Amino acid sequence: MKPTHGASDGENISRIPPEFQEFLPSFVGSAREHIDAIDQGLLKLEKKGPISEDVIKSISRNAHSLKGAAMTMGVDEMADLCHSMEDLIREIQEGRTEAKPEVFDVLFQANDANNAILESLAASSTVSVDINTILGRIEGMISSGEYIPATSASRADPENPKSAPASNRISYDSVRVPTKKVDRFLNIAVELVITRNRMQSFQEKLDALGEVRKKEQSELTLLARHLENHSANLSFSALSMEQLHLQNQQGQELMEQFSEGFQESVDVLSRLVDETQQLVMDIRMLPVSLLFNPFSRSVRDLARERNKAVDLVIEGEETRIDKRAIEELSDPLLHLLRNAIDHGMESIEERKAVHKDETGKIILRAFQDIDKVIIEVIDDGPGIDRNRITEKALEKKFLTEEDSKHMLDAEVFDLLFLPGFSTAEMVTELSGRGVGMDVVKTNVEKLNGSVEISSTLGQGTVVRIALPLTLATTRAFLVRCSNHILAVPVFSALQVLRLLPEDIQTIKGREAIYWQGEIIPGARLDATLAFTEVPSKDRNEKISLLLLKHGGKKIAFQVDEVIGVEEIVMRNLGSHLGRLPVFSGSSILGTGEIALIVDVSRLFTAAQIKAGNIFLERNPQETVSETRQKILLVEDQMTTRLLEKSILEAAGFLVETAEDGTIALEKLEHTPFDLVITDVQMPKMDGFTLTATLKKDERFSHIPIIIVTSLEREEERRQGLQAGADAFLLKKSFNQESLIQTIRTLIG
Repeated sequence: MKPTHGASDGENISRIPPEFQEFLPSFVGSAREHIDAIDQGLLKLEKKGPISEDVIKSISRNAHSLKGAAMTMGVDEMADLCHSMEDLIREIQEGRTEAKPEVFDVLFQANDANNAILESLAASSTVSVDINTILGRIEGMISSGEYIPATSASRADPENPKSAPASNRISYDSVRVPTKKVDRFLNIAVELVITRNRMQSFQEKLDALGEVRKKEQSELTLLARHLENHSANLSFSALSMEQLHLQNQQGQELMEQFSEGFQESVDVLSRLVDETQQLVMDIRMLPVSLLFNPFSRSVRDLARERNKAVDLVIEGEETRIDKRAIEELSDPLLHLLRNAIDHGMESIEERKAVHKDETGKIILRAFQDIDKVIIEVIDDGPGIDRNRITEKALEKKFLTEEDSKHMLDAEVFDLLFLPGFSTAEMVTELSGRGVGMDVVKTNVEKLNGSVEISSTLGQGTVVRIALPLTLATTRAFLVRCSNHILAVPVFSALQVLRLLPEDIQTIKGREAIYWQGEIIPGARLDATLAFTEVPSKDRNEKISLLLLKHGGKKIAFQVDEVIGVEEIVMRNLGSHLGRLPVFSGSSILGTGEIALIVDVSRLFTAAQIKAGNIFLERNPQETVSETRQKILLVEDQMTTRLLEKSILEAAGFLVETAEDGTIALEKLEHTPFDLVITDVQMPKMDGFTLTATLKKDERFSHIPIIIVTSLEREEERRQGLQAGADAFLLKKSFNQESLIQTIRTLIG
């Protein structure tokens, strides 16, 4: 065994010599690959079954290579660790030391110390990691054949091997590019130089054309002067006209040459730009294995901590995904894996009792689906009990008893993403705090992705994340505000609203709107951003609002104009603009204008600072303006009912709902309504019967009725109109504009 040393023993720590500094980045990159390979090898070796000679050789080879590189660079601490690991691996290989989990704890601990050394080198070119305790434990284990336990268990500390880190966040400051792609970049650069030279020649032709036009203008001026003096000489005039004609012809030829050549160059530039963009995006695409592989160690450590047997199976490692997604998904996926182990996996005894394999399985899978990348976390645990979720949701008043009866499984599972929602009976160091799943959803949506849960009781759970193939661009709402163009990421926007000034309420001295049963605070975007305000619109002109969400809160921001949705390329603000408080970047639009990209999180903070406590708690005693028209919505399908209710409330109507015709009649007996919207196919009483019943009753016959249905045969439409319906809309071609327009036509 080599002599030990470290930062805490009073000896000199290792420092990279100045002459080796230029090789440090290369060493760090190579060493990281060896350390990762050792980790993966140890995970394979630890699995039950006969000792694999191939795996043993792989671990030893990587440890030996790392030791040699460390010795060359003068990193003695890393060399000593690798030497000790080789010795212990040899003991396992030759059967002198039993391959117990505790032995692997020490090996993982030593590899973690190697990684800590590497991070220290990358930060300061020096080693500040004490390895003496680790080396002592390995030496004692080899000499006695017994495991020497640590005093605690923290992977973050090299002396404590058991627990997984709080964060698995991955960052890549550099990527490897195949030489063929570099060659392609070089070819594009050459073509760009050629095209630039051609464009320069067009500039020369344009200058020549300008000279021709100057001469032409001079001749025209001279001719005009002679004509004004009534002393025009016919021969002079004829000569002048001939010269003008020739010059015009020459100019026309130059213009045609310029136009043709310029268009060709524009086409070439367009092609090169497209190729360059595609190549850069391709380079940004990295194998998902870079994201997945580190989780093998995390799952191993977390399962050990919870005293569970769990096997992580990784599939689709070759799937390529945007570099930013790899960096941003590390923490969300770690949350999902923690949940899968803590909530989604039974103990060994529980699995035996239900005749499952003692070792639970978690599958981490990635694959491409057309223009998306799908990532799935699948476990074979007990599954999710929807009744338990609804009970918790009712307890926390996240939903009503009525809604809970009609919710689909997918709608119930979506409740798990609500902030502060947790079904855990107790808080552990891993889960149960009501944070995590909402963070997963938020982070995924920041990547313009989506996440959904499906589960079968007794069989397991699937969490599916869908992401766009590339994140180099993002979709954003473009809005105009005090003569500025701003870009607001689509994932933060709930809806675009167009309201009359009188639709904006004043509650407790603050502007607010009524939307989907909520009182939403309002704010002027220009005032929030301290922009110079432009003159307000005419009182009768509708106001544009962008309804934004962040962290479970909503604000309706008033803007001058919503231009539309556009795919934008994000750029850094630069050092001179980097301190702007609510902007995260900028983008150059197709018009050449610059749009500042809004950071919604900071915008919400700015709005709260500007208005004090902008988020108003709704008092149950408070009611919105009773002048609003009231609509009864009759629909048995919950999803459709919620969608239509959302559309109507966003348009400013008060809405009550009923699941079928009988419930609707009961509500009409006690509450006056201005309009009824009904489906046709419903239990107990269908829409046709409800419509006919209302039209025959003098109390209700005056109420306009709109039938919204999936039935599209002419006889069904005729049946609805014969029953007395005032309008008939098909769900197939349904949109909110047609619905609102029909309502306005019927009740103003």
